[in-house]
Amino acid sequence: MLNYFVKFFCLLSICMMSLSSCSLTKRIADQDLVYMGAELEVLDRENASTVEQFDFTINKIPQSGTNTGLGNIYTGLYNIYESASDKKFKNWVKYKLGEEPVIFESTMLNSTEAKLSYYLNGKGYFNHTVDCDSTRDGRKVSMLCKVSLSSRYTIDSIIFPTDSTYAALELDERLKRAIIKEGRYYDRDRLDFERTRLSTIAGNMGFAEFGADNIYYYVDTTGANHTVDIYTQVITPTDSTSHTRYTLKQINIYPNYTLDRENVGGLEQEEIGNGVLIHEFDHYLNHDLLKRLILQKTDTFYNRNLEQKSVNRLLDLGLFRFINVNNEASGTGQNGSIIQNIYLTPEKMQSVSGELEVNNRSGNFFGLGASTSYGHKNIFGHAEQLKLSLGGQVEAQFGDELSFINSADVNVSGELNFPRFIVPFVNIRESRNYIPRTIINSSYRFQRRIQYYTFQLTSAKYGYRWKETARKTHEFFPLILDQVRVTNKTTEFQLLLDDNPRLASSFENVFIAGLQYNFSYSDQAGRGDRNYDYFRAELETGGNLIGLIAGSDSDDPIQFANTTIAQFTKLTLDYRHYFPAGQTDFATRIILGGGLAYGNSKELPYVEQFVVGGSSSLRAFRLRGIGPGSFATDLSLIDAFQQQFVDQTGDMKIEINIEWRFPLFRYLKGALFTDAGNIWLINNDDIPEGNFATNTFYKEIGIGVGLGFRLDFDFFLIRMDMSFPIRSPKYQEGFDWRFSEFDLSDSSWRNDNLRYNLGIGYPF
Repeated sequence: MLNYFVKFFCLLSICMMSLSSCSLTKRIADQDLVYMGAELEVLDRENASTVEQFDFTINKIPQSGTNTGLGNIYTGLYNIYESASDKKFKNWVKYKLGEEPVIFESTMLNSTEAKLSYYLNGKGYFNHTVDCDSTRDGRKVSMLCKVSLSSRYTIDSIIFPTDSTYAALELDERLKRAIIKEGRYYDRDRLDFERTRLSTIAGNMGFAEFGADNIYYYVDTTGANHTVDIYTQVITPTDSTSHTRYTLKQINIYPNYTLDRENVGGLEQEEIGNGVLIHEFDHYLNHDLLKRLILQKTDTFYNRNLEQKSVNRLLDLGLFRFINVNNEASGTGQNGSIIQNIYLTPEKMQSVSGELEVNNRSGNFFGLGASTSYGHKNIFGHAEQLKLSLGGQVEAQFGDELSFINSADVNVSGELNFPRFIVPFVNIRESRNYIPRTIINSSYRFQRRIQYYTFQLTSAKYGYRWKETARKTHEFFPLILDQVRVTNKTTEFQLLLDDNPRLASSFENVFIAGLQYNFSYSDQAGRGDRNYDYFRAELETGGNLIGLIAGSDSDDPIQFANTTIAQFTKLTLDYRHYFPAGQTDFATRIILGGGLAYGNSKELPYVEQFVVGGSSSLRAFRLRGIGPGSFATDLSLIDAFQQQFVDQTGDMKIEINIEWRFPLFRYLKGALFTDAGNIWLINNDDIPEGNFATNTFYKEIGIGVGLGFRLDFDFFLIRMDMSFPIRSPKYQEGFDWRFSEFDLSDSSWRNDNLRYNLGIGYPF
């Protein structure tokens, strides 16, 4: 208690001091002015319609002003202390929580005008005008820039080089104009992209020293009708009249290179191919694997593209922290030949990690869980990755006449993947860009619910993961085996199952033998890309091959090892779109899923049924807390024992999520979100109100809204969401809007409606 009081007192003290220090000018010199930002006024904005994201780009050019925060809180925290030493509490408050005011300099006007002019010239507005002026309010200064674009210039003609290096690229008329072309608008960015393209082509044809800086453009703007002529020139080396075309003579690979061991002499050397040599003191990686990953061949022209692909393949192994490539003259006296040195800095091959989790839920349940995992990135010396994990959890319930230990879980799993396709009797040619993986995975879960039942799930799967492109990833598991066994059912629990046929089918012993295919797509260019799409499709089937061979009958199902063989097909589609809105972001998601049981099965296996609710779904509802359809239970009519098994699952699923994410204070971010969706059954006679119908399903969409807070440290994010339903079903009343019931001051309403979810990472 004392500890919490001390923390609260410290926080309150900081807040009080920051409020008393909120003057923007408290720590600056008397003659200094605080710069508050710039505003742009574009007089003929219609002329900018041909430039993509014109407003977004041009408004980012002026220097950002002072970030004061709500009530000048940022500058107030900065002003609390006059000075702060490194790595101390004062330093953290002043520089991490607080933010220094930006001092206005008269040179900002000319600098901003120059930056705006550079950008506008680059987009072809050669007749533009820019006029920036400052306005003062007390000791605060803002900037106003008036911009007139005038007409945008187009390309009238392009004159190409005639030197031997450009001729060696062997570009036809179409390839010469792939990026810049007569009739298009002038754009400096396209010229820069063309420089990169030409240097890439040259590098792939042996011109190892040819770079983007060797391409020069002269732009003549004196043409009539707002047109330009572009002259392209190849800049030759200062010591030669032409660029040298190099042959790769030798490749040296150093698998043990580190920054503290730069001396590569005195190492064991082995030639693994024509001119490819390994230099090492610790043999930890198979040489044939290294030979397979190096795509460049000696005694051929140097190829920059193959060099980069080789580096990407080496990085894809996950074994190296750094990879550096150095090309140098061969030293043999032979003109135009180079030696390539590849320095590999290895990662730590083994790792051990652990987690501890504490949770509680309604009904006086308290849970404690722990897990540990072990990983090896090179278990057999061919970059095979091994992952082993062991976890467990116990849940206790406190109260009169209750068993202290309510449930116990144990999970064991192992995965081994190989950096190649392993297909019996077939040799598959792998991509030059990415390394495929063959995956073997197995797991076992044991759950003991005291006084109820024992649940065991044994799983194994074999398959492949590979990337088609940087955006497209495939996973195919032709063999998946799952065995579900439920034993030690108590009499009380069995009576409950006898009264609920669908619940009984969820706790049947079942054997699943099937396949799974997953496809994912993402066009995110990097972590900084905030405008991108993501799509994932999952297809899973079970029991079809066995059904073709042995037949099937739902009334007399085929069994394996005294366990019913499940037959089903299941498809899930997940599409997400992320886009920025100023300093904030919107994240949207839609999930569509459907599964069909047939043959041996009357219902989808319980582990394959769809659910909604919980911390990453419809957050206003508990996990498995809504659906199917308009089905709802009056919890007051059933006892605590029965309430534990109101498990709402379905054969179909629709889910839509919209989340607005915004910064609040340094590491603290906020979110407002709306979640909508439900699950449904297909032609179920036991719960008819849960069946999907095209003319009513849209009336059975549950909707929740909420507010979230995130502690975002870039590498780690803790999330807490608070939400409540605004449209949900009630017992024998169906779906209805719940706005009139909203009463945050009523403890009874809060207990029944508010949901709190704590999670790691974003929900989607």
